[in-house]
Amino acid sequence: MINKSLFEEIRNSKSKVLVVTKYWDSKITDKIVKKLTHKYGDIIYWFWENRIEDLILKNINRENMHFIWNIQSKKIEKIVTFCWTIHSLEKLKHAKLIDEHSKKFQVKTKVFLQINLDPTKPSGLTEIELSTLIKDMENLENVEILWISWIWAWIFTQKEKQEEFDFLKRLRDTYLPWKLISAWTSRDYKFALKNEIEVLRIGRKILED
Repeated sequence: MINKSLFEEIRNSKSKVLVVTKYWDSKITDKIVKKLTHKYGDIIYWFWENRIEDLILKNINRENMHFIWNIQSKKIEKIVTFCWTIHSLEKLKHAKLIDEHSKKFQVKTKVFLQINLDPTKPSGLTEIELSTLIKDMENLENVEILWISWIWAWIFTQKEKQEEFDFLKRLRDTYLPWKLISAWTSRDYKFALKNEIEVLRIGRKILED
């Protein structure tokens, strides 16, 4: 059953939901997609997967599909073919490949740049790397930066989470005002709503326990 209380709470906020469908097979995903778009289409920021092969099998329209995970150069062509938005971008060479394939297919592809807020993890952009990548991408015609997502710390206090949100909003306001922040928020979505985070990435919690 759909977690109605969660969606109604989000509907009363300024946020939207990016539904994580990677947990379900194609049959269950199809049911979830149809039900959510019918009842909550106004607050759904569409769906995301992290395995391009599984995504293709689920046959979700490109304009409704996000790809979020580590990007491999050899899979970018397929990702661009089936996804209108790509999260986790952190390399200029990948941005150029996304632009190249987008031009070939005559489509526009949107991206979220990935910030690393957890020093124990090697990937993600520092603030300096973020500003450099934004500048280097200015001439890419078929790629648009929507804003940022980030690698989160799994264990955190409320104070630490507030500091994360404050830092991300400062980065947004400094480098790309009026763009979006995408947050993995299954565990802390209420706190993200309080901070007016625009895109909440939520998985299993969209279904009632």
